[in-house]
Amino acid sequence: MSKPNAHANANANKEPETVDHKSLAAKYKKNGSFDQKRKILLQNFKESQTHTNLLLKLKVMVESKIRNDPSILLKNKGKTAALIQGEVINGNSSGSSILSIVDKDIQEKIIDSPDFHQELKVELKDIRRKLLGVSDEDYAVQLEKERAQKADEDARRERERAERDLAYKNNFKVKQLSYPQKIVKPPRFNFHPSIYRDHDTDVYRGPNGLGGHLRY
Repeated sequence: MSKPNAHANANANKEPETVDHKSLAAKYKKNGSFDQKRKILLQNFKESQTHTNLLLKLKVMVESKIRNDPSILLKNKGKTAALIQGEVINGNSSGSSILSIVDKDIQEKIIDSPDFHQELKVELKDIRRKLLGVSDEDYAVQLEKERAQKADEDARRERERAERDLAYKNNFKVKQLSYPQKIVKPPRFNFHPSIYRDHDTDVYRGPNGLGGHLRY
């Protein structure tokens, strides 16, 4: 009877196996997380100003195409949709911004979004720990430990930044003290026209008839 218990203890003390990215992606899709995330992103897009701008641009394009070729209205919906789709694709390749509106929105809110990346990372991390058999209690302890480590790391970086700023300011003050300020002297006024008559001078005439010359 001691052998099964020993085997169970060995499994309990065994290090958790790693989960490869393919298994993690398959689980993410299988449990419905992928579809749920896609629906949320689509709903957010429909409620955004980007969606409004896209519909407005499509409306302007369709109206322009109908004015140029009214016979489009006589075609069935399938052919009309195909013509509009072709116009959108060809227009995008020639520099139009209809599809680029969507591309830009995806780039900003998904591909280059730190918030989206962090949210996705949290979801995948939770799926991974379930695949590894980590309990909710142990996972909560792990997350708390990671939060404490992140807080310490942020505090360390802030201290280093403050120290760099202080060192820069002190170094700047030392340089200012090392190089005395250059004194700029004002121009001299000479009120002796007979002395500087042969030099390049400008005549100066005061409000009371007082005359003089400026020498350069």
